[in-house]
Amino acid sequence: MSAKKKNKKRHSRQPGEIAAEELNKQLNIEEESPEVSDSESILAEYERKAAEAEQRMAERLRAAEQEKAEKELKAATPRDLRPVPGTAQPEPETSPAEKEPEESDVKEFIPRSKPADQSEESFTEGFSKALEADADEIEKDDAGEQESPAAEEALPVSRPNKFYLIFAVFVIIMSIIGIISTVSYSVRVISDIANRTDLKNELALFLYPVVCVDPPDCDTVDELPPTIVIESAIWRIILTGDNTNYEKLYNTYMYVPAIDVEYSVRSIFGNSVKIEHQTVGTMDITFTYVEDTNSYLVPINPHYTAYSPRITDVSNVGELYTVTVDYIPPSALTVEGIEFEVSSQKTMVYTLSKSKNTSTIHSIKNITRLENSYAY
Repeated sequence: MSAKKKNKKRHSRQPGEIAAEELNKQLNIEEESPEVSDSESILAEYERKAAEAEQRMAERLRAAEQEKAEKELKAATPRDLRPVPGTAQPEPETSPAEKEPEESDVKEFIPRSKPADQSEESFTEGFSKALEADADEIEKDDAGEQESPAAEEALPVSRPNKFYLIFAVFVIIMSIIGIISTVSYSVRVISDIANRTDLKNELALFLYPVVCVDPPDCDTVDELPPTIVIESAIWRIILTGDNTNYEKLYNTYMYVPAIDVEYSVRSIFGNSVKIEHQTVGTMDITFTYVEDTNSYLVPINPHYTAYSPRITDVSNVGELYTVTVDYIPPSALTVEGIEFEVSSQKTMVYTLSKSKNTSTIHSIKNITRLENSYAY
């Protein structure tokens, strides 16, 4: 049938026929709808699989975060407090609010509309890429966890240095030596205080010029001969004085002014003793008085003295002291490294007054008896 005849026939139909024809077209569309429903079921199946994949991915991410938190807790916890491998550890208590709701195996599927321009291949490709990225991150975390114990074992163990050990031993030895020295010094100081060693040495230096002269007994020093007084004063200048300013003769003798001798007499015997200037001494050592210069010609370094003092006992009542002195004779035999016991030849008792800056002899008494038996 030609096109003109078809158009003519279409215009010749009644309105009822046209309506029936439209109804038949709609029915044909409804009969074709099962094909459309088949495509929707395929889309729903893809979406369900995507939802399941998202759920698995979320579970794996949650497990990875939990492992990471456990590793951080393990690193922050001291080794002594870490759990021993192979022992059951109590599970931490969690509040009801912290407990996660249990997920049911069957989940409600809500279909979502899919854009018309998105193809099935693009959806599957994006989903596979996401799974591959998550798998790579999890593998990196597992590798880091395996490397951490090896890194801990690789750390060098610190060992004590030999230098510190030697230094500690040195400190201990020096501490022991210091303690021994302190104890010995304390004992020596206490012994000196008990024996009055410092006072004895001071009195021995003061009495040395008088002991050299070997004076006789006297109840008062006014009874002493003038020669003993002058000779004792000159010996004091020789033993304890300063002779750098005196005029020298042949570098062997020196001229000591008489006024210095008088000052020395007053320092030993006080002001009550009478002074008469004259030549004094013995056959071995002589102190010559020169009237023209009013001075004494005295040897600079005499090598011989009659006696030297050794204080054996000191007692006092206030400023009045009683001193027991042993007279030790000079020893001509001296050998280095060999000591000879030297006994005193006689013992004298000196009575003197002693203040802070001055000392004065008042009396001298011989207490020597035969066979070293002393009696007052």
